[in-house]
Amino acid sequence: MIIEKLALVTANSASLQPFYSDILGFPVIRSEQGSFTVQAGWSELTFQETSDEADGEHYYHFAFTIPENKLPEAKAWIEARVPIGTEAGEDVSYSESWNSHSVYFEDPAGNILELIARHTMDNSVERPFDPKQDIICISEIGVPTADIPAAVEHLAKLGLMSYKTTNESFNPIGDDNGLLLVVSTGRRWHFTNKTAESFPVRVHIREAGELSFSSNEHGLTIENIN
Repeated sequence: MIIEKLALVTANSASLQPFYSDILGFPVIRSEQGSFTVQAGWSELTFQETSDEADGEHYYHFAFTIPENKLPEAKAWIEARVPIGTEAGEDVSYSESWNSHSVYFEDPAGNILELIARHTMDNSVERPFDPKQDIICISEIGVPTADIPAAVEHLAKLGLMSYKTTNESFNPIGDDNGLLLVVSTGRRWHFTNKTAESFPVRVHIREAGELSFSSNEHGLTIENIN
């Protein structure tokens, strides 16, 4: 599953843009009053200001794929710029079922970002880590919901199927290239003290077009807005 574009909301885009352009070094594609878009590998990431007062507390979890052999160098690069998350005294996450290593960090708005090296992918490089070349794409976005089975069923009708191990509170959809992390609201995000909450998301998936996710007390509303 290829995530070509991801659009999220924020309380203040002007204060957030320098983190992505200056700290992470992502090229700015568009910048205007109330929004900006940066290029992250083959993916575009947009933050759009919202007038909803509650949006000041909004945060998302999303991940960037890096070459499978570059996690140590990528970790050194990012922790020289921002604090990285820890859990049980560890600052690197290893998933045996996914065969991947990750590090986590936050942007100034509290969004939870991840650099993930998936050892199932044939994308190693034999040069020093270069974020301009080696942040390959956005490969995960969390979409919390109160009703995981309903969301999974809806996405299956769009041809987007479950990935590897699932359980009652976590059901990733997609493949190594890209995943929608369908998780239960209230579930703790890995390597943080934050719980998963549902906020508006728009994602353009090559295989399914543009999808809009919003929530209510019954679960996710998923619209295909092609």
